[in-house]
Amino acid sequence: MSRLLLCLLTLVATAGHAQNAATTVVADAVTHEPLAHVSLYTKEGGRFHSVISNTQGVAKVTFPFQRLTVSHLNYERRTVRQLSDTLFLQPRYMSTGEVVVTNKEPEWIRRCLKETVKRKTQNYFTHDGYEQVDYHTQNMGRNNIYRFHLQGLLRTKSPDRKRYALFCDSVNAQIVASDSTRLTDTQNLRRMLYEDFMEDLTRGFISDHRFYHYADYEGKSKDEVKLSFKAKHNTDDRGWLILDTTRCIVLRAYRSTGTKTNRQERIGTLMYGLSKMFGYRVDTFTRDYRVSYGERSDGTLYPAEVRYKMYYAGRDGDSTKEEAEFSEQTGGGFPNMEATMTLSPVTTHPSPDTITWHELPASWYVTFSSEADRQLEVKLSNLPAIFSIYDDNP
Repeated sequence: MSRLLLCLLTLVATAGHAQNAATTVVADAVTHEPLAHVSLYTKEGGRFHSVISNTQGVAKVTFPFQRLTVSHLNYERRTVRQLSDTLFLQPRYMSTGEVVVTNKEPEWIRRCLKETVKRKTQNYFTHDGYEQVDYHTQNMGRNNIYRFHLQGLLRTKSPDRKRYALFCDSVNAQIVASDSTRLTDTQNLRRMLYEDFMEDLTRGFISDHRFYHYADYEGKSKDEVKLSFKAKHNTDDRGWLILDTTRCIVLRAYRSTGTKTNRQERIGTLMYGLSKMFGYRVDTFTRDYRVSYGERSDGTLYPAEVRYKMYYAGRDGDSTKEEAEFSEQTGGGFPNMEATMTLSPVTTHPSPDTITWHELPASWYVTFSSEADRQLEVKLSNLPAIFSIYDDNP
């Protein structure tokens, strides 16, 4: 019988308390805008402590520390020994050019984007082959940290060319955690593969967004342009893309979505409505996806570099024993997640029959699922890996 599965459960823990609480605001060093969902963490006296900045960038540190790490996927990591009123983080990516905002959108933008959508199956999704994958994820809870690094082989599976299988062994997979958690996490890897920007880019996406041209952007060729976009109706959906206007292909892209958009797109309006009937609520669900596409020798493109960040906070008013056991088996409970993935094509293709492949299905957030699906998730959470306890070296 199908049952409602919750992929992520809010972590419930009690933080340690310091004698004197200190509050700081984490902000962008260039724009001085506050930064939400930044992790501030330390390990003192054998215990791990962390706090995550709120939507106004405010972080209240209630635990003692000698050295505090301040971390966000899109910013350079900092280590501090004392808190100031404001902590500035240097962005990894500098914005270029100035956006031209006009009342009338240039007609060529939608024409080129629609042609990009028309060609995307041929340009992005027609390759059967192998890539070397290098995957890092860091998942943060209030009282624990989890890191997983995997180097392995990824295979695109026929016949639909949108399914993946993974080969890995313990030599190339390492877990670092603040407790005895020894589970392997492929969920963020699957999200980066299946929630690719080119999957999002449809004719419906074009209709639902407005586009603006970066007038001063200088690409590698005169054919490259940079466009920003934002949703017409959801204020929490925005981003940018680099477009080759001659070949009608996307070279790089960034999309940031908030709770309203993610409830609709990643969970689905119907599924979220059903989950609420079971007593489950999604309070916060933010997602950042940044991708650079590489080109194979046959001219097809693939997500060569991806950076992914998600913050997810939900409430379950009536968790069942089975749901709690499943969360424990699959490492659920981390609200703040960051991950990177790099792919590189390999020229020597191994025989699929000589190694053990693990099927990588699309990930999910809230879903109805069968017992077979549950068992597959448990299996993927127990891939071979070398384990070690986290120390406080940034």
